[in-house]
Amino acid sequence: MKKKKGTNKLEIPVIRGKVLGVHVYRGYARLRDLASISKADIYDQSKNPQGTQRDLNPKHARAAYEYIKTKDFAFWPEVFLCVREKAIITYTPLKYEMPDIGLLSINMEISKKSEVIAISRVDGNHRLHYADGKDTKYSPIEKTVSFCLAYELNRDEEIQLFKDINDNQKPMNTSHLDNIEVRLTPEEKLKRRSPELYIAQKLGRDPTSILHNRIYEGGRKPLGVDIPLRALKTGIEYMLSRSAQLPRLEDAEAQYRVIRNYFAAVKMWQPKAWSNPKEYIMLRGAGLWAICFIGAFIIDMSLAKAKFSTDIMLETLNSGKEWDWSKKGDFKGFSGRGGALEICHKVTRKLYDDSRMSSQDLLDKILQGD
Repeated sequence: MKKKKGTNKLEIPVIRGKVLGVHVYRGYARLRDLASISKADIYDQSKNPQGTQRDLNPKHARAAYEYIKTKDFAFWPEVFLCVREKAIITYTPLKYEMPDIGLLSINMEISKKSEVIAISRVDGNHRLHYADGKDTKYSPIEKTVSFCLAYELNRDEEIQLFKDINDNQKPMNTSHLDNIEVRLTPEEKLKRRSPELYIAQKLGRDPTSILHNRIYEGGRKPLGVDIPLRALKTGIEYMLSRSAQLPRLEDAEAQYRVIRNYFAAVKMWQPKAWSNPKEYIMLRGAGLWAICFIGAFIIDMSLAKAKFSTDIMLETLNSGKEWDWSKKGDFKGFSGRGGALEICHKVTRKLYDDSRMSSQDLLDKILQGD
């Protein structure tokens, strides 16, 4: 890859071929050059109704820039571009007997000055957005990546490929990604950086935990594994953010042991929900997150008295109203974080602590006074 002396042309060694009916050139080039020769055709229902690209997400673009800029060992799938103006490229085979290996010459003057988009970005706009250095806050990226440049496509065909690329991809299971993070991160570092992930995974791996072998970490799903790691991680994050006492335990291992005891108490409190999870909401969605929000309350009450045993927490859970956690029970229709919080408020208002007045009793006493 080089700029031809005395011209404003970029020359790149490429392989010419056909991928599932699409004519393409494939090669390697600096990110700054790929960004310079291409533009995003952003769809705008008023100003550009024929555009192909979704609107740019600056946060996503910054994350892509930081990833490639700061990592020495990294990888990206190839950037996918499309030639719209034939005059911008010239292909020259290196040898007569090998016509599909040659030099691709790109007229950068046309690509920069053209009012129309001479080379469009089909896939890779966020990766290229800051790479050319036009924004003074982001220096150009010199690193080389692979690219695929399609040609002889009409606009409808280009849009169809954009749709296929973005519509046909199966999103990566988030629990699988969390599991990979655990595998790649030393334990002590994980405990400091992501205590909620450390605790969530250990709840599923620790033989002394009642969630042992019930946490789904991605990949092939074993029988009996019914709680996604990502859902539990989020729930533990909610618990830690709501608790006044848990953050004071500065070691994630100590936090884990208290939370492990709490889940053991929950199982004893609602054994049917535990043994028949498909008929109850407690171990999924808003129900699971509600249990975590409730956990912050129960754990704070226990730790405030310097106690954290399962029996103590179970006693507090049993002090309140008897709730129906089945799918058609007291919390039918509750969903998301908001629903989880509402369930938590309903349950904790009815709990009793002999060292303090319940929220409901306090409310009644205030309203009875005067």
